[in-house]
Amino acid sequence: MYLVDSIRPYRDQIRHGLGLLDGNKYWSYSLWKAPEGVAFDDIDFSAPEPRFMQSAGTGAALAIEVRFVEAEGAERQYCVGHPGTDYSGEPSVPIFNEVKVHPGEVFDADEAADIYYQYFLTGRVPEPYLLRWLDFSAYEGD
Repeated sequence: MYLVDSIRPYRDQIRHGLGLLDGNKYWSYSLWKAPEGVAFDDIDFSAPEPRFMQSAGTGAALAIEVRFVEAEGAERQYCVGHPGTDYSGEPSVPIFNEVKVHPGEVFDADEAADIYYQYFLTGRVPEPYLLRWLDFSAYEGD
């Protein structure tokens, strides 16, 4: 659905959506900018937007991923982390199905809502959060 501030402020709508995540019926949340001039019912959801923010998990423990088109045109996806996150070793905290992240990449819905809201306003992840590149090249061509 569209985010409209006539119902409740944008940040509160985002927080509400993230808070609904239960890891079962509601396990993911995504935010992206709709194409200019295209009605919601006319959006082609089979052609993914190259820029978005998404989460999986629960309102108490979720991971945040963000996808950007870099200056050179490459599309890259990242996992968001707290400052000081220890990236040694493999991600070990289960979030959803087989998704695992580092301990410093786990957020609750309140903190995640602040990050989503800044992304909504600016299209970027706010400082001082970290970005860990998710290299999907091993999966290309499957």
